[in-house]
Amino acid sequence: MAQATLLTPRPTSPTEGVHFVENFIGNGTITTNLVGQNMWTITASGNGGTATYGVTVTDYESPFGGLRHLTDGTATNDGNAFTMLAASALFPASELGGGFAFTARVPTLAGNTLTGNSFYIGMHTSVTEAAPTDGISIQSVAGVLTLRADSADGSDATQAFAAGSTLTSGTTMVIDVPHQFEVHWTGENGNGGPRYVEAFCDGEPVAALTTDIDNDEAATAAIVHYVSAGNDTLELDVWNFEYWQFMDYPLAPAV
Repeated sequence: MAQATLLTPRPTSPTEGVHFVENFIGNGTITTNLVGQNMWTITASGNGGTATYGVTVTDYESPFGGLRHLTDGTATNDGNAFTMLAASALFPASELGGGFAFTARVPTLAGNTLTGNSFYIGMHTSVTEAAPTDGISIQSVAGVLTLRADSADGSDATQAFAAGSTLTSGTTMVIDVPHQFEVHWTGENGNGGPRYVEAFCDGEPVAALTTDIDNDEAATAAIVHYVSAGNDTLELDVWNFEYWQFMDYPLAPAV
């Protein structure tokens, strides 16, 4: 995979907004509240699983590797959620909007397959195999990808990926290939939240939808990996996670 270019600006100062970056660099055994540089929390779904550091694959990824999660292999829906802070990030409308980005791969390892290898990754509220009640995320079901915008106050919206040239049939992750995902939200809906949500895979537009998420619905950075079918031990690598949200300021009065 070629290195992806920056698709939209990020805040460069706290006065512009929030910009959160995690590279999952660590030195030791992963335990809850001590995942990565920012001390993410682990919440087991079913029988949980094992997470480790140090998965280096391509020349432009972090030389320290990233996060590898291995499901427990006991039952369907076994997995783990990795979350940052309480669900306190809002989705306010702003001129420059917000977004998140991450790089993920289903690696070629003994017994690892796309079948049953599923996740929700983004700014959302789920810590199990159940769909989020609030938030914006990318869902993978056995590698088949969908953009989601979930709202407890409004309506849920989904759009399947299509036409991604680096994806199988334009829709599905390729095993052992790192894919770079980026999601942006912009505009303003009738509830004060963002209106338009767009997803990109490896620098290409692959899905878009409209949402009526309320500006007081809250979420957190969340990576949920689980087995959606069978009871296999399945791996997922995530090298990084990035989130940003621009602030919105009233226009100065005319002088």
